[in-house]
Amino acid sequence: MPGISGRVVAERLARSRPGIKVLYTSGYTDDAVFQRGVLPEGTAFIQKPFTTEALARMVREILDS
Repeated sequence: MPGISGRVVAERLARSRPGIKVLYTSGYTDDAVFQRGVLPEGTAFIQKPFTTEALARMVREILDS
């Protein structure tokens, strides 16, 4: 997304839709994402590449939480 990060989009959406569920995805490892402070610990995250099954499980987990 040129000019804007996924995190900024999610933050803007959360202001207009409180309680929205967000799943972040990245080619970076979860260690890099959380240790560098890109996302707060405990944020829903799936690392690329992922299978459709892994994505479906993660989405179901998030929706059920």
